[in-house]
Amino acid sequence: MYRRVCLLRSEGRSGEAQRMEETELAAAAMQAREASESGPEADARLEALMAGESERVAAAFAFAEVLAPMLSDRLRALSPARAVAGNSGPSRPDIRPARDARGIADYIEEMLAQDRAASR
Repeated sequence: MYRRVCLLRSEGRSGEAQRMEETELAAAAMQAREASESGPEADARLEALMAGESERVAAAFAFAEVLAPMLSDRLRALSPARAVAGNSGPSRPDIRPARDARGIADYIEEMLAQDRAASR
């Protein structure tokens, strides 16, 4: 859940991130505190979890910034006929996200799957 908050912030959707943090995340954090034997221990675990998720989202964005151009170049090299015909890149399937927005890891998985399918 906190990963989603981080992703929303990274996308510039701060208002939506704040609403989620103040409602869903706050309720989940309260449940975790109540289930814990020690309040300070629960807070420390939550802070560690949040720090880890922040780092994970930042790393995913950094990875995507490196991976996207590499995949784009590779896909262009695999279909020279389209490049000659004036098409700027490979066609992409019409994939619509589920009701909940997908995370960057889902997009990376999808790109890797397409790359694997093209190399077969």
